[in-house]
Amino acid sequence: MLESPLALDPRVRDLMVETKVTCPFLGSLVHQELLSVRGAPDNPLANIEDVRRLGNEGGGDLGDLLAFFAAGNHALMRNSSGSALDTPVPAGLFSLELPGSQGSHPGHSGILQGNPTTLGSGRLSQADFDRLAKLATDNFLKRSDVGKFIAQNLKRDPNSKVASANVAELMARDLAGVVGAISTALASKLLGSSSDANDDHRLLEQKLTRLMGENNLVGSAGEFGLLFAFLTHDPNTKEIEGEPALALDRVHGMFVQKQLPDGWQTWKKSRVDWVVHTTALLLAAGKEYHQLSAN
Repeated sequence: MLESPLALDPRVRDLMVETKVTCPFLGSLVHQELLSVRGAPDNPLANIEDVRRLGNEGGGDLGDLLAFFAAGNHALMRNSSGSALDTPVPAGLFSLELPGSQGSHPGHSGILQGNPTTLGSGRLSQADFDRLAKLATDNFLKRSDVGKFIAQNLKRDPNSKVASANVAELMARDLAGVVGAISTALASKLLGSSSDANDDHRLLEQKLTRLMGENNLVGSAGEFGLLFAFLTHDPNTKEIEGEPALALDRVHGMFVQKQLPDGWQTWKKSRVDWVVHTTALLLAAGKEYHQLSAN
């Protein structure tokens, strides 16, 4: 029964998306009935292969990364009493209960969820989305603008891990490794075989995903890195001052209206783009965070 798709009343679906599926990509997929919901309305699940397939639409491999996150961060569902996420999901599925999951963390944007440790705490905060939108210029959000937003979120939350000196030292040490891995990956791409480049990117993915669980700055950069990877080849995305800039209406559509952009199935979305954007966001947010801390 847990593996059978549910026929949901639209009001039940909308409430589920608002309170549980607090991800602009997954929430939009569920809202638009592109991703089947399984399990029960108060304990929703989805098929990992469905997410892989949808993320790979357009010929890329971002769906493979989404499947990795789904299996790693959302492998537990509510127990029989509904009080905690401590019951393993059936094979091939993942939980759509995002607040309170392993992937939920302090220092988040505040746009789609409240307390990151509380189940069902999702809700739309227009005020927090407006904080992000105010950083846009002429209705475009540069990647460095989002880096500033990430740093602001971390400074606003006293529970963010970045406040720890030990974690800051860890970040500084591992950032050097990340930058070194990027250099190696670029060299492999230019001088070596494609298989060498893929191996280097896989290694970099491993570094970044490990850091996401240890450092909220990296976790936030990884989440917004997914947004940039998803919209990199959107015809409405452009370059401003040498960096990618997302059309604000596209971001608004996914976060607020729960709608994926028209034509999203047609452009390529890759896990390499996630590595590039996550690293750039990490560096921009880290610089802004330390500037805010020094003031």
